[in-house]
Amino acid sequence: MATLTQAYKPALARIAFIKKRDDFIEKLIPRRCMVVSVGLIFAGMSIPLLMVVQLLPISLFLGFVGFALVATGGVMALIFCGEI
Repeated sequence: MATLTQAYKPALARIAFIKKRDDFIEKLIPRRCMVVSVGLIFAGMSIPLLMVVQLLPISLFLGFVGFALVATGGVMALIFCGEI
């Protein structure tokens, strides 16, 4: 005797719901490039803050490093958002 198998056919409503759910989740999750650019901005802002509370020595080099990180992160954010 032959075994009968049933093919699974998802309902159209379920397919539409899954597509809407996936689109919603995709909008909530930030892009990796934006996370990197915001991380660079925060890292650049934390260097002068650490110099103010005297956890890092105050030096011109560290000031420029902080400025470079903020500038790089800001330009990356503008590029990835499509403004530039």
